[in-house]
Amino acid sequence: CYISVSGIITFKNATDLVDAVSYIPIENLLVETDSPYLAPSPYRGKPNEPSYIVHTIEKLSLIKNASKDYIMSNTTKNFKKLFDLI
Repeated sequence: CYISVSGIITFKNATDLVDAVSYIPIENLLVETDSPYLAPSPYRGKPNEPSYIVHTIEKLSLIKNASKDYIMSNTTKNFKKLFDLI
């Protein structure tokens, strides 16, 4: 099972979601832009775009107490495994 995390985790009022994500093993996580909706802070309320995914990764790295490189490497690996690209 994979769980995809969007920019919603960067919202100030997303404490329950942040708590839930903290329990999900990194091996089960993906990140997504959910474009064109649900842009992360600081772009909340504006159209979302793929380049904003960095904010979701930054927040996920704080939640998991891991480096951004670690988060990117593992979520990329999960994506490739899910879509049978490795």
